[in-house]
Amino acid sequence: MTKQLEYFDALADTQKKVFENLLNVQKDLRAQWIAAIFKTQAAFTNIPGLPDTPQTKEALNQFNTWLSTVANSSQNAAGEALRTQQYWISVYEKQLAISREVLKNFIDIANSSKAK
Repeated sequence: MTKQLEYFDALADTQKKVFENLLNVQKDLRAQWIAAIFKTQAAFTNIPGLPDTPQTKEALNQFNTWLSTVANSSQNAAGEALRTQQYWISVYEKQLAISREVLKNFIDIANSSKAK
């Protein structure tokens, strides 16, 4: 019986690690995405040779507002997605615990019927 449970545990642990690794990669990607948005914003606002006119200032203001909105929306959406994934991982862990118990009971029943 312990071999079957060891196999189940090894498989379950591998799957949990995959989910956790994906979550960590997405956290890193989120941080890089937001940083890239701010770097793009900085690059556009510091273009050399832009004329110092009211129209240019207004265009840069609108651009800054737009990019700030994109960055904030991206942060909020990514944060919600990460929280959802963390919730899924916790649900998956609970499902694994239930499945492990079902497997254990099934093995117990199978072993008891063999003994008869």
